Parts: sequence; structure tokens; C-alpha cells
Amino acid sequence: MNENEINSWKEAFSSLPDKQFFNTVRLYLGEIKTPYNKQRLTEQLAGFIRKEENLTSILTLLDVFDVKVLTAISMIPNASQESLADFFHGETSVTEIYAEVINLTERLLIYKEKSQYSEKEYIKINPLLRENLIPYLDASLIFPNYKAEITSIEDVFTLSPNLLAAFITYIRIRGISCKSDGTIKKNDQKRLSEIFPGKEKLIQLLMNAFVNLSLVYEDEKETCYVIDISRLQKFSELPELQQYALLCAAAVSRFSKDGLKKEAQLLIDCLTSVPETGCTLETILRLAFLAGTYTEDGTTSVRKSRFSQILAAARQEAGAEPEQNAELLDRMIDCALEFGLLQKIGKTGDGVELYKSSNELLKVVSTPLINHSIPKVLNIDSTFTVTLMPGLTLRQLLPLTDFMLVKKSGVVTEFEITKQSVSEGFDHELSPDSIFERLESYSNYQIPQNLKINITEWYNSYSSATLYYGYILKVTDNNISFAENNPNIRKYIKEKLADGIYLLNLPAGTDISTFVEESSLDFMGNVKTSTTKSEFTSFPLLRPGRKPMVLETRSKTESKKTSIAEAGKILQALKASLKKLDMDKAQKESLEHRISSRLILSEAQLKNASIRTEILEADGMDFAGKVHLIEAAVKEEDMMEIRLPAADGKGEFFTLVGKPLSISRQPGEAVMRIQIEPTKDIENLLVSRITHLRRLRF
Repeated sequence: MNENEINSWKEAFSSLPDKQFFNTVRLYLGEIKTPYNKQRLTEQLAGFIRKEENLTSILTLLDVFDVKVLTAISMIPNASQESLADFFHGETSVTEIYAEVINLTERLLIYKEKSQYSEKEYIKINPLLRENLIPYLDASLIFPNYKAEITSIEDVFTLSPNLLAAFITYIRIRGISCKSDGTIKKNDQKRLSEIFPGKEKLIQLLMNAFVNLSLVYEDEKETCYVIDISRLQKFSELPELQQYALLCAAAVSRFSKDGLKKEAQLLIDCLTSVPETGCTLETILRLAFLAGTYTEDGTTSVRKSRFSQILAAARQEAGAEPEQNAELLDRMIDCALEFGLLQKIGKTGDGVELYKSSNELLKVVSTPLINHSIPKVLNIDSTFTVTLMPGLTLRQLLPLTDFMLVKKSGVVTEFEITKQSVSEGFDHELSPDSIFERLESYSNYQIPQNLKINITEWYNSYSSATLYYGYILKVTDNNISFAENNPNIRKYIKEKLADGIYLLNLPAGTDISTFVEESSLDFMGNVKTSTTKSEFTSFPLLRPGRKPMVLETRSKTESKKTSIAEAGKILQALKASLKKLDMDKAQKESLEHRISSRLILSEAQLKNASIRTEILEADGMDFAGKVHLIEAAVKEEDMMEIRLPAADGKGEFFTLVGKPLSISRQPGEAVMRIQIEPTKDIENLLVSRITHLRRLRF
């Protein structure tokens, strides 16, 4: 046992509110004799836990759900009630988690410790019991081993460079218009659904990601989104899995650069952790949640430096970065399914659907693709339709499709070469020869002669008249040689329009005072403008995925199993002893509730018990009982489970959990003010509408 951890438990227990402290001590040690000392009582309670018969009873009375929650607490660094509720999201209700945490606390299996750097309370396993509990902790309860007995026959789809390139050519040639809420407008939706049949949701997610990654920007003149070529080229240089992880994270929310990196890395770690045999979506969400609790170097957040923890706590309280939560993970996993990063592989014998990660993508990130020869993946027919097979990276596809427009996306991708698409290529300084060279590099056949003729004619037409926009530099005859030979001027000359007249490669409207200074054109007055330059930052680099350390290092030895029969014997013996005691009915009912809640470990507790005869539940018709229960919960600062009818009046009910703050009586009614968990929202509820009420105490 670690003496420092034991001292931390003693300090945390001694620091409990007086009512909770003394109720717990009376429960296990009986009536408290005066004068008393909190530290001495805490030592006596530690001695009670260490007694072999009590320790045996504590362990024997564990059930499967206890072990499951304790295992989760051992896995999640700095576990809290909120993080446990998120971890078991979709399987176990918030009420069940909160009730279980309260029960395990009163059974002395866990305790809460306040953070040194914030007001948060973290849940720890009692160090007096940890060594004895470890053999019972069972990761398979949280991450079961599944086997697909029914294989899925659905087509397997994975996001590909070809699909991305096709989507990019559509935006580059046509642009995309979106509504104020980010959804693609109807006309574009219709065209895109014809090009990408059955992929409407995928295309909308890609559009969200392109906007949030600034791969597109809104052109005010065109009133639509257009491609940011420089950012897209940088993006295409990333490994394929990193591209898709960034797209997936950006598709579900807008993050800062650090936040984007964290979420994308989390997804890669999660995909790496999914077993080959597959698992359920709930299990994948837990893997993602667990991966999100570890730092960039793979260590737990507990091991971060003191300064890092203070900074992280301040950011969370200030709302600078979104905390990991179940809703965000849900959306990201759903997006990973849509992108094909996660794929359905079949069902178990019980009909549970199983999923696994895309093997191809994980192989790509671990062994980067190296092309020793250029793959021949391109074919051109007489109608100028280009059929493109898989095999090229996005980085290779961008220059190849720079003069094409997507026609159809499927197993193979079809593009077309039109006058409009080629004109876009000419705008990017492509010539007919450079287009022919790119096509020939990836094709086994010669380019159709009529295509060459058409592209050449289109270029002659395109270059017959040129419209310039930007800065023009005009110098006198005696300065022509100076301007053309000065390296600080020559590098900015885009085109020589005439003798002494040059189009500069500087965006119109930019501050060119630096150019004037570097070029020694001190005879010319500066162009004074006030502009804001957009600063381009590179995309975050991600490391290869890895499993959370706790899964890598967890022992593969079989865990001890809890025995329902042995626990039943203890409970039956205690209930039999209770019947023999000379007590009234209310006292016996109160003690029987404690036995069922596994708070009574021995007959000595029954004899010495400080009996607390309390009502813990009330139903809808018992208005006075509900009011009394709420008043008691406010006084004791207890959590409550509340059941209410839905506001739409359709006869459905919902359950919430929270801490009552106050109750105000009104003629024929009462209003409860409650803090809802885990959102911490404050709500006012009419007591008459509550159909069931329960105090979460044991």
C-alpha cells in the first residue's frame, strides 16, 4: 500500500461535510462517543476496513455492475461522475451511474478527491482496498471479445483520393453555394447527387470539413465557395489517414488548431485500438473516450506537470477548448462510418452489429506509399471522357485533374475535358503541351488526336485576348535594363506587356512598400494602403495511432469472478439475524434497505446501528410526501432522480437526475429549483408534475 495515497484518502474522508462524515462513521462503527476526534474516527474506520472478515464481505458482495464501474474508474485518468456518465453513454443511464457512485462511496470502495487546480472532484479507488480489488477488475466487461457469426454482404465503401479529387474539380469549375446554416443549396445538391449517387450525407460532411479547414473560401463576387489552391496543396501532402482524420474531425465541429489536432489524433488512436475481430459502436465510443483521456506522449493526464494541469484547468473553466464529451464522439464516430474509416463486418449470433477499422488505411499510415513507377490508371475515349482507376494519391491527382470536370463517381471515376475545364487549367498557367504531358504520363495509350486539336484551338482562342488585373510597373527607357536585370524586381515580373511595362506577380490591393524598398526604386513614391494579410499556418502533423497505454499493459490473466451465490448467503444470513432483533417495523425496514444496498457487512453493524428511518421515494399522488422528500434532499444536499411527463403531452415520460437547490410553496403548488446533471443547468420544476421521486442515498 502507498502511504501517501492512504493519507490522501484519510484527508478526503475527514474533509467530508459533518453530516455525511458522521452518518458514515455511525453506519460502520456504531454510535460515536464524546469527546470525539475526526482523525481518530477515520483511523478506526480504516481499521474496520482492514479486518479480514469485513474485507472478505466487501469483496464478496461485489456484483458485476460494481466491478464494471470500478474497472472504468481504474482505466480513466481523473475519473469523475460526469466522465463515467459519458463513458457509459448509450448503455447505462446517468441516474444509474450517479446512484452507483453514491453507493460505492458509502460502501467505502471509492472516494472523491478535489483537484488542486480547479473545483472538480475526481473519483479514486480506496487505497486500503485497491490491492484486493485489482484481481476482480475485468476489462472484458467494458471491451468484450466479439465474433462475427453472420458476415455482412453490404458493399464496403472507403473515402478515396479519387472521390476527393472529383469533389474538388466540381468546386473548382462550378463552385458550391451554401445556405446560412452551411447546408448545400438545392441546385448544387441536385447536381452532386447525380455525380455521387447515394452519397448526399457524405458530400455535406465533406463540405463542412472543407469550410472548417479553410480548403475553400467564400468568393463575394461569385457568391459561392471556391478552392484555396495553396492550402489544398499543403493538405494533399499529408499521409492519407491523416487527411481523412482531419476531415472527419472538421466535419463535425469547428476547432482551434490544437483542438483539431487533438480530435483527429484521438480518431486515429481509436481506429488503431479497434480489434480485427470487430466490436460494437458502443465499445468503439468507449475506446475513443479512453484514447481522449491520454496526453500526446501517451501518458495519462495525471502525469502532466503542475503548470500544465493549472493551464488545462483554466482553459476548461474559461471554455477555451471543448472538453471531450459523448455527443461530440458520437458525431465523429458517425462521420467515420460515413467516410468508411469504420466498416460493418457482420453480426454476432445475438444480432449485435460489429464494426472494424479500414485495414487499407491503417497499412498506409504505417508503411507510406512509395511509387517506384508511375501507375497507368487513365483512359480517354473519343468523347473526351477520362476514366480514372484507383492508385494515385491526392497529391498526384490534383495536377492531373486540374483541367477536368467530374462526370461520375463510383468504383471508377469519370471526368470530362471541356472548354470550360481546360480554360481553368489555362488560368493556372497550363499550356497544351503541359496538359498532354500529364495525360500521357498516366495512360498506356496515345492521346486522341482530335482532343489534342481541340485543346490547341481552345488555347489559341483563350490567348487571343487577355484581361489583366493587378499592379503594373512602368519604367522609362533608360531604366529598362535596370528593371529586367534587378533580381528583386525580376522575380515579381509575371509578364512583360511591352517595353518598360510589366505585370507584377503581386495581388492587387496589397501593400507593396516592401517591394519598392527591396527593388531600390526610391525615385517612386510608395503606394500607401491599409490591408490585412491572411496568415497561412500548416496543418497539424499527427503521429501513428496507438492503443491507450492502459489497454496495452493490462494483464491478460483471467480476472476473479464475483459469486452471486456467496453474496446471497451473506445477505440472507444478515436478513435472518435482523428478524430476531427487537425493533419496530420502520427500523427493520430501514436496516433491510441497508442490507440490500450492501452497506451492512456483519451482525455487529445491526446491533450497533444508528438507525436512520427515512422515506427515500415518493409517487405522483403523494404531494406532501414529494415536498417532504425535496426539503430533506435540499437540507442534506442529496442527489435526486426525478421522473416527469414529456412537455408535448404525448404520454411519454423522461427521467433526469440533479441536486435540489430550494423549494418554494405556492397556493396548491410547489416549485423546485434544481441543478441538472451533468449539464449543471438550473431548472424550475412544478412538484405536481413529478410522477416519481427518489433520493439517491443508501
